[in-house]
Amino acid sequence: MILEYIIIVSILVTMTIITYAYLYNYFLTVSMTFDKSPVDDAKATERDNIDEKDTINILVVDGGGIRGLIPLYVIKHLEKQLGQPIDKFFDVFSGVSTGAVIVTALNVPSSHILKSHGVINSKADLLIDLYKSESDYLFSTPWYHKLLTGCGLFSPKYLGHRLHSVMEKHFSRELNFTDLKKYVIIPSLNMHTGELHLFKNRGEDVNELPTNSLYQLVTAAVSGVTLFPPVDFMAQGKGERSGYFVDAGISANNPASIALLDIIREYPDKNYYVLILGSGTPPLESSRTSYKKLKNWGKLRWASDAIKSVQRSMDSQQLNTLEIAKLVGGDVKVTYNYLNVEVSDPHIGLFEYKEINDLQIHSDRLIKKNEDAIKQVIDHLCTAQA
Repeated sequence: MILEYIIIVSILVTMTIITYAYLYNYFLTVSMTFDKSPVDDAKATERDNIDEKDTINILVVDGGGIRGLIPLYVIKHLEKQLGQPIDKFFDVFSGVSTGAVIVTALNVPSSHILKSHGVINSKADLLIDLYKSESDYLFSTPWYHKLLTGCGLFSPKYLGHRLHSVMEKHFSRELNFTDLKKYVIIPSLNMHTGELHLFKNRGEDVNELPTNSLYQLVTAAVSGVTLFPPVDFMAQGKGERSGYFVDAGISANNPASIALLDIIREYPDKNYYVLILGSGTPPLESSRTSYKKLKNWGKLRWASDAIKSVQRSMDSQQLNTLEIAKLVGGDVKVTYNYLNVEVSDPHIGLFEYKEINDLQIHSDRLIKKNEDAIKQVIDHLCTAQA
């Protein structure tokens, strides 16, 4: 009798959980929607005098979740050596995912920073504080969300409204994408077409923006697939199509060649310098596993290495493209520096906020192992500014 009672209760509890899970995943999870709105045509004419320059300097920051702290520490080191903020030395900025947050924040007008945060030493310091203070909030979830979504198997792993609120708090509702100090290019994945869409705050392409709201565009650019809900820019007029956008990291984690190609098309017959800051590349777990264990791996065990291999492949392809451009030469000269580091622990993931304090160790190692390359960067930037 007791056994039958336990079985009945177990069945009822299981069915209740399944029912709640269904309702939660399909009806109760919070979506991220914004109004689609046209951008002022007047903003399309701003050019920042890039066409007058002999050499166009481009800063690119890779995606990498909270490992974005690694390029931030490198930026802080470069600013110390240069004696000025990094945004003074580059003409074009581009970044994917966490890189999008970094390159946009570096270009927020000083007047807005003063109004929101008072006097600060550097924008890099402000961003480092943001990562440290908000990562726990962004990349942790209530127990019921983990239970009802199967730890992200049936719905986004993290809560979209938290990402929305953090981006809104940091960038504010008042700040427009076209207000940024320099030319910024942010790739995002258009879910309607399956193709990359470049959010650009200069030139005629600003008319293709779904909105001019900076925090809304950045939210779309960092909404990683399976991690946060896609961002829906809802159309207002009849016959106008909405736009669903997500983080472009799954297709272009290192956007260096994409940004370079776009700038060469827009500003041909120049010299181009690209500085790429990586967010740390974790080793493959298989490289630390004995063959005795490795031979028994199936789909679940290989999944993590498969994702890391895609990231490594993206980096290699981008660098190969830049190397080809550099070697072909001709009248157009392309040079670049790539600063990245192997993360020693294969288990330090993109969202392991509990390991956040260890990331400065990796950035220090990056700086130490790339002393010659960093000197080249500083020499180039100082010469270009002179």
